[in-house]
Amino acid sequence: MAKKKSSTKKSRVHVISRDKGWAVKREGTSRAAKIYKEKETAVKKAAKSAKKKGGDVVVHKRDGSIQKWIKK
Repeated sequence: MAKKKSSTKKSRVHVISRDKGWAVKREGTSRAAKIYKEKETAVKKAAKSAKKKGGDVVVHKRDGSIQKWIKK
């Protein structure tokens, strides 16, 4: 019997470095939702999005490695 995927699957929201600031990008999308000048602002907006739509926030360092993972 095949497993059905849940339509309410939680996804992760990533805060990643870009040339002009910090991008908030939902996992599985090709483009960032928005780019912020300050990392702190991007993390706050990502947390708000994750809370609203469900999911975790993954905050990255400039080098791409994971700085912290915020479980929601």
